[in-house]
Amino acid sequence: MRQAWGEDWWLAWPLLQRVAVGDVLQNSRGSLRPAGTLAERRIEYEVTAPEARGEFVYDAGGGIDLRFKAAGSTDPLFAGLAEADAGVLLQFGRQTGAVVAYRGLAETAVPDTRQLAVQLIGRYWQGRWDQDLLAVTQAVHADAAAVLVTDGVDAAVELRLAASASAGPVQLVDLAGGAEVVRGRHLGFQWIGDAVTPLYRVVRLRHKWLGGVREEFGPVQPGRGLNGEPVPEVLLEEALDDPSAVLEFPSRPEGDPSAEEAL
Repeated sequence: MRQAWGEDWWLAWPLLQRVAVGDVLQNSRGSLRPAGTLAERRIEYEVTAPEARGEFVYDAGGGIDLRFKAAGSTDPLFAGLAEADAGVLLQFGRQTGAVVAYRGLAETAVPDTRQLAVQLIGRYWQGRWDQDLLAVTQAVHADAAAVLVTDGVDAAVELRLAASASAGPVQLVDLAGGAEVVRGRHLGFQWIGDAVTPLYRVVRLRHKWLGGVREEFGPVQPGRGLNGEPVPEVLLEEALDDPSAVLEFPSRPEGDPSAEEAL
């Protein structure tokens, strides 16, 4: 999924993790933990209205055979469904694979990173923001999701379809929030549900920029800005002229266990 959106987009993991624009995270030796919000730190920002981003379907490995069973019909390949049930049988064949489907995607974002950069510089100058803190500036939410991952070859999964998806024909995206697993073979991970945050993007103060600030102005002294020493004007001007010189969009830490588990 990151290949489709970009390597600096982060996958929320576990799937039930809710992430919102304005959240603050701390990268502690490669492991992420919540660190409050921008609002709690009295950092002002605006958020755009949700922008529809359609749907996303990813069939890792390819070659999935999808078989549909209508309500009221019988099919000897369906062993877990009653005759009255509508359902789908997914057969993964000889390859390990995964199905990821998100429906009703919408993105929100901080539109003005200049003002955010100025405020983060101010907090850093006061010793109240450090290089390990990350601010969520973009988030993609989904109305519903389905994630199925096999743990061996010849995997299969039988699903009961919700009424909204039972008329057919059925596509993989219809499984998002609209199906229930009733039987599986060689299925390693399964999750089907509503209201998730599959992707988000964070910014931090650019490490190279911080190195230059420390070299020119010395290390941070906690409370320095609170005692009447203003932020050097040259730093604020740099943020206003080119926020990308001050802020960067990092990739997820390689040492973060969730980065290894996420699809």
